[in-house]
Amino acid sequence: MFQHGDLIFTQLGTIENAISAVTEGYRGARVNHMGVVLINNKGIFVLEAFPPEVRITQVDVFLRRSEDLESKPRYICARLKKEYDALIPRAIEYGLSKRNIPYDALYLTDESSLYCSELVVDMFRSANNRMPFFIERPMSFRDLITGEIHPAWVEYYSKFGMEVPQGEPGSNPGDISKDTRLSIVRVEGDITGYNNH
Repeated sequence: MFQHGDLIFTQLGTIENAISAVTEGYRGARVNHMGVVLINNKGIFVLEAFPPEVRITQVDVFLRRSEDLESKPRYICARLKKEYDALIPRAIEYGLSKRNIPYDALYLTDESSLYCSELVVDMFRSANNRMPFFIERPMSFRDLITGEIHPAWVEYYSKFGMEVPQGEPGSNPGDISKDTRLSIVRVEGDITGYNNH
């Protein structure tokens, strides 16, 4: 089912999750976490930035976090189109070199800490001769329904004594899931917002 180098996008928590409230992915799916599949002779794993650090997680553990109320995992599996396959080994090599780097709780793009989609952006930039592959865009913390900066983000950043970094460059799993250089190979579970028509 999974192939080495696949990207897995999951929905953690509910639509009230602060990331899900402000980002939209493939066909409207409110995915809010992602990682890269690693397959070796010990099994299937996911390379991910997940608090407290960049780590390798067994795929079952990774998917269990995304379970819905019926204990079914919710995820989208995406695969790079064939012409980009050559990037995968170098991307993974770079990602593995970042193991144990702290998780970036501020979602900023400095290299001292990494959040989930930032790790993936950096992996494929490194593999692509340091040229951007997955594009960083101005981040939006605006609620998709009200258009206002989501109160959860105001509260979150106030704990760090910061303003919400609205418009700063960054990435999120939803944006990456819509990249046209990916083929969606599987959508599993009841992902909030997902429209299969």
